[in-house]
Amino acid sequence: MPAQHPLREAAPTGEPGQPPRPARMLSTRIARLEWLPPALARRIFGAPLAPTAAEWRAIEAALWRGDPPMDELVAWMFEDRPRERKAKFERALTGGIESLHAAPEPLRAFFALVDRDPPWLDRERLPAGIRASRLAGDAGFYVLRDLALMGGYSYFNSMNHTLALAGALTKDTALRIGETGKWLTDVTEDGGLERFGPGFVSTLRVRLIHALIRRAVARRPEWDAERWGVPINQVDMLATYLAFGPVSLLGVRLFGVPVGRADAGAAMHLWRYAGHLSGVDESFLARTEGDGLRKLYHTFLTHRWPDDTARRLGTALRDEPLRRYVPGHEERPRLAALRRRFAYHQDLSNTSLILGPLRRRQLGLPILTLPWYPMLSSPIRFATVSYHRLRGGAVLEGYLARSRTRQRALLDSYFANREHDLLRPGADHPAHVG
Repeated sequence: MPAQHPLREAAPTGEPGQPPRPARMLSTRIARLEWLPPALARRIFGAPLAPTAAEWRAIEAALWRGDPPMDELVAWMFEDRPRERKAKFERALTGGIESLHAAPEPLRAFFALVDRDPPWLDRERLPAGIRASRLAGDAGFYVLRDLALMGGYSYFNSMNHTLALAGALTKDTALRIGETGKWLTDVTEDGGLERFGPGFVSTLRVRLIHALIRRAVARRPEWDAERWGVPINQVDMLATYLAFGPVSLLGVRLFGVPVGRADAGAAMHLWRYAGHLSGVDESFLARTEGDGLRKLYHTFLTHRWPDDTARRLGTALRDEPLRRYVPGHEERPRLAALRRRFAYHQDLSNTSLILGPLRRRQLGLPILTLPWYPMLSSPIRFATVSYHRLRGGAVLEGYLARSRTRQRALLDSYFANREHDLLRPGADHPAHVG
């Protein structure tokens, strides 16, 4: 794939000008195998598990497609005075397009797109999705860190190369977890996805950062487009968005949080809208939990076995708890060291829920680790959440408030004494705008 055409749109396989299939994809023969009986798969996922021929062609094309609306806006920014034009984007984001005098047409077109609610959005369901996310308490962060992130390094290896070229191999791992947790917290604030809510604003900022990284990384000689497609392509964006919807729902259940059908449906609706704002194509947004898990399986089919990049990311995440800040323990270094050691083994225990010995070895993790923490804590968490849900009213509200407090305490430990904020790209970062 020529470096000067990193963001080209892809046509379905077989059409003139179609780029070669990225080497990261499994063969069509393997992808189309039905590992589950179709009748069982329909009950779980709403359709047979394997992608149809049309879905597999769409996945292939999506590996060559980034986020066209935001990519076009970034291209406009870099035509002239990018720093000034980025500042206008920020002003339109936080104050509305009307806050700009004679707003440029590219900005007007982009914000006309994101300011307009998709026809399927039911804003009255969003608060229920937010409440469902708070039921999980600290378990939500365990799922984010130990299942979605560590598991992603192993099962979705092709995404690791974008992380490596964006500097994730050398970045403060705790800070990177904190930045993702900050976005998650913003989305699940009360009113977080209202037009000027913290989740809406943070999501559009992250979307811009991704487009800037895509633009920069695609032009680097180390980027192998014929192997990986476009950096932060639609398939990888889809997998990332699904980590906060169906993966999170499945994960918190493994930690003992009873999530009913109504709560799961509201959470899926919340994250469907967050995915829409993130730039995920409408055709990929999941309507149900089963549909989301099926789509996640399709993205999994575009990845190969972990390589050394996965190991370097995995060992950095493995050792992160040993350097983690422990709030309130500044004058008790020995107790803080014990807390860090416990967190280290706790996180390793959590990852053993989804990673077998071979995967653990490839990531540089201890091979013989049992899921002792989920096994011990799940019954307690199940009983606690069930009790408060049965009581309802002020009792449930008090529990949700305490759950939020635990989530914020974990966020504090990742940021240490630094400001809770999203990524602020420095001069050496591919998303930096000089």
